[in-house]
Amino acid sequence: MASYHRVHPVIVDGAPPAVPEQNKYKLPPPPSGAYGDRLPITAPAPGAAAPLRAPRRKRHNRCCRCVCCTLLVLIVLVVALGATAGILYAVFRPKIPTFRVERLTATRFDVNTTSMTVSDAFEVQVITDNPNRRIGVYYDGGWVAASFNGTELCRGAFPALYQGHRSTVRPLITLQGETRLDSAVAAQLAQQRQAGFVPLTVTARVPIRIKFGALKLWTMTGKARCSLVVDSLEAGTRLRIRSNSCTFKLKPN
Repeated sequence: MASYHRVHPVIVDGAPPAVPEQNKYKLPPPPSGAYGDRLPITAPAPGAAAPLRAPRRKRHNRCCRCVCCTLLVLIVLVVALGATAGILYAVFRPKIPTFRVERLTATRFDVNTTSMTVSDAFEVQVITDNPNRRIGVYYDGGWVAASFNGTELCRGAFPALYQGHRSTVRPLITLQGETRLDSAVAAQLAQQRQAGFVPLTVTARVPIRIKFGALKLWTMTGKARCSLVVDSLEAGTRLRIRSNSCTFKLKPN
């Protein structure tokens, strides 16, 4: 009977052991302290596409640049406008025109005691002075009104005109109206007429454009208010103005 010898496997020094098929794609563990506190990175599965990441830093940088450019443009515009206004003020030295009532004539003033209405008409001559040497003023129409104790009696149109440098204009304005009065205002009007001291208020709203040399600025509103005291309201007479106090302001639209 033949004898068989057993063969024992011998491991040769330096030869690596065989790696099973299921462990072929696994990465060795990272060395200690290689990633610090961060999680280890795992390799994607074979054949799988790597995930894409949005470029957040680039988008953030673009937004910051847009905001910075916008703020810079706004600052430059504000500085340029301020410098332009300062130069214009230093060169032209603008002054506000003056406005006052020079003459007031009652052409009609009828009071109906039965219906408590007043039908009246006035001719008002106003004076506007432009004290500026290099600035012209355009008056683009508007209106003028006369009132008693807060009740408007009549109204008229302010003429459109141009006022040159250091000049004075005297437009004559016709005011007409018919107003119903309450009993208290009618009684006070009769009392003031009898005493010879009738308070009237003349107001005006006029669109105005300022001209700097060849440059015309935007339209502003001229607001005038004159507090008058006249001696009577007799029709067909030139009223004597006992007191006259006027203010004139420019307001941006």
